[in-house]
Amino acid sequence: MLGGAAAEASGRLSASELVNHGGYPMLQPGIGFVDGEVYRVSDALWSLLDAWEEAPQVYERVQRQLDDGRWVWVYQRPD
Repeated sequence: MLGGAAAEASGRLSASELVNHGGYPMLQPGIGFVDGEVYRVSDALWSLLDAWEEAPQVYERVQRQLDDGRWVWVYQRPD
């Protein structure tokens, strides 16, 4: 699904943790940190990713700031 997306430097997201949701990892606010891959995604791809992630019903897409200062979109557990 990320065909055509440009990989960027990986990043760390503090105040977060991964939990198991039906056999899949789900990001949620927490006391730890999560290291992950970062991609530059075209506007056209977001609707496909939202559908794949079942946003906003299962996950919500929100902007979060990585430890290095970059702002990224992530899918996380809804509040």
